[in-house]
Amino acid sequence: MAGRPMSLVATCDQWARSTHEHTAIECSQGELILSWIDPPQDELPAIAGCLARGLVADRLCRTYRLGAEAIERDGVTIVGGGPESGPVGPDFTVPPTRHLVDAVGIAVDDDDRLFVADRATRSISVIDLWSRRLLRTIDVSSPTHPDRHPTGLTSYAGAILAVVQEPPGLLRLSATRGPDELELPSGFESLPADAAPVRVAVLADHTPVVLAHDPGGDGWIVAGERPPLAVGQSSDIVVDVEGAVVVAPCAEADGRAVLRRFVLLGDGWARARPLDASGYDGNGIFVDRDGRIAYDTARGLRHAAAAHVDYETDGTCVTYRLDSGTARNRWGRLFVEACIPDGTRCSVATSTSDDEHIAEMPHAPALPAACIPLSDGTPPLMPPSLVPALEPPRERLHQRSDAVTPWWPPDEHLSTYEAPVLARPGRYLWVTLRLHGNQRRTPRIRELRVEHTSHTLMRRLPGVFSADPQQAEFLQRYLATFDGLLHDLDVRSRSRDILVDPSGTPIEALDWLASFVGLALDDRWADAARRRLVREIVPLYQRRGTMWALGRYIAIYLAAEHADDDDRPWVEPVIVEHFRLRGVGGPLLGDDPSLTTRSVLGAGFRVGGAVGALGSAPLDPDDDHTSAFSTHAHRFTVGIPQPLDDEQDAAVRHILATERPAHTIYDLCALDAGMRVGRGLHVGMSSIVGPTGAMVSAIAGQLRVSQGGIIGGTATGIAVEAARVGATTRVG
Repeated sequence: MAGRPMSLVATCDQWARSTHEHTAIECSQGELILSWIDPPQDELPAIAGCLARGLVADRLCRTYRLGAEAIERDGVTIVGGGPESGPVGPDFTVPPTRHLVDAVGIAVDDDDRLFVADRATRSISVIDLWSRRLLRTIDVSSPTHPDRHPTGLTSYAGAILAVVQEPPGLLRLSATRGPDELELPSGFESLPADAAPVRVAVLADHTPVVLAHDPGGDGWIVAGERPPLAVGQSSDIVVDVEGAVVVAPCAEADGRAVLRRFVLLGDGWARARPLDASGYDGNGIFVDRDGRIAYDTARGLRHAAAAHVDYETDGTCVTYRLDSGTARNRWGRLFVEACIPDGTRCSVATSTSDDEHIAEMPHAPALPAACIPLSDGTPPLMPPSLVPALEPPRERLHQRSDAVTPWWPPDEHLSTYEAPVLARPGRYLWVTLRLHGNQRRTPRIRELRVEHTSHTLMRRLPGVFSADPQQAEFLQRYLATFDGLLHDLDVRSRSRDILVDPSGTPIEALDWLASFVGLALDDRWADAARRRLVREIVPLYQRRGTMWALGRYIAIYLAAEHADDDDRPWVEPVIVEHFRLRGVGGPLLGDDPSLTTRSVLGAGFRVGGAVGALGSAPLDPDDDHTSAFSTHAHRFTVGIPQPLDDEQDAAVRHILATERPAHTIYDLCALDAGMRVGRGLHVGMSSIVGPTGAMVSAIAGQLRVSQGGIIGGTATGIAVEAARVGATTRVG
């Protein structure tokens, strides 16, 4: 049996090109689900000027909250407004010539420099958070645009993007360069004439996203050439780690707030799962270092969580036209990779046609209230004439006990479901998925596959069995069950070479594959590292007991889940053989001349003691202070340039116990083991010899570990807060 070609609907873009009714796409996983009903919100009156001032965090996770005339860090005012107020926080310098009057934006760049936009002074101040001084003041106005002022800032690729008004524009600047004029998204031109940009964020593909407001407070988000998306009353926007634009509302009196999320999908926008931000005070949101959305409340900083939503109870998705390429084609089986929880269900219906020029169904909105249909390059949708044939759905999904792909199970949260295509023969096929939920749960459809051709077992039966059309149709469906079993067995048989490929074999078969070369795998290893070890075990065994093989063995383990990524740098252990530390031409042991070797190989060589000296005797092999064997021979140190936890330490010691040469003794030195003069302090391994002229004294708040600071000494002190790990630092 030859493999059967399939049509596939699996990506977020493919699902979006289908017709949807009460269904949605969760783009983070590319799953089709029932559409949700956003949490109820009271209708708020239009609020002009509900724009957030700003909230950001630096690399030490200290939070900076911007007010009209002051900046607070973790609840303590560090910069006050007004010419008479001066500095408020301890050891923090207010810009000497500029004071905050009407601050409207704040951002922190990659070097922990604070950018503050002031609408009244038409400027952006740059403050170094480590030296606590003003670096520069950037005027955004000019003789041709004297009223131009900033309204929002965001950090972007080592620089800062700023939106300005009168006239509207987008600027790129840094602590040392700019501002450089950039173009606003072209979709901004389709906004009302009185709309102005107020906030900016940047997507993962470096596309700027601009939030614009009209005088009444209504907002739109614009990115690239896509039409604007109306978001109503809004105070701030950011881009989260999943690439969704998060829109914050204005502060609500009852403390309820929902952060809406939108993703770019083809030519338009699609809704993503909202976030709960109860207690949001309207002063801004930001993405913290662990990827969560943070916001401020009257009780302090909080993190947004997934909002509770109620799903629609029924929804329908109809795929675009699938083409088999053969007229009067009888389609085969249909497979669905899905998670269907208890209390929910999914059924399918299919329609076929051979007519290539039939009128198609109008494209219904793919997602309620927030999606622009995709049209370019989309195959035709289902024609209205075929819609009545879908009632009721005839194909029921049956859960399979195994995956369709041989030896490779689906995601552990998904199951494989199968159904026959019962529609009449036809070149083109449309598949309708009907999802049913219970408001709290929804089916999740990850992937849909349809075989282009059905089985041919009918051709192998006498013609009398297919003479009657009804009898032939029954036999076709009846034999499909047996054909499916035979086809799956045949595919597995032809793909059995996967079982002996360490990269493709199921994880359950990896121990069996390792046993071919007598290798016993350690369960403490990551799956990717175990696969890599099985793939390289033969050349490793060929050089077993050598420094290269031992180092490679440990490096594979330390690579963990990245062991299959050759482009990612690995942690390479350093192995030092103790006999190499003796020097050249000196005594074997200590400074005692009586222990100096003057032996000649082949002429009475003996380890320990002088050869031929009267009264000489061999050294005691049990004395650790005098034994050449204990001090030098058959000993080595393994340096691991990273900390090891208890499990990792035990796993590395197990490797050394089984893979090191016989009759050798080792020392294991990890990064957190500290310096051990004479044992763990080796040039090029755990210490670096270099000029001291490049070293500078450590000043609190300025020392960057990797750029030559001196920690300690008589003239300087050290603030733990000021040390940044990352460069060469001298102790003492």
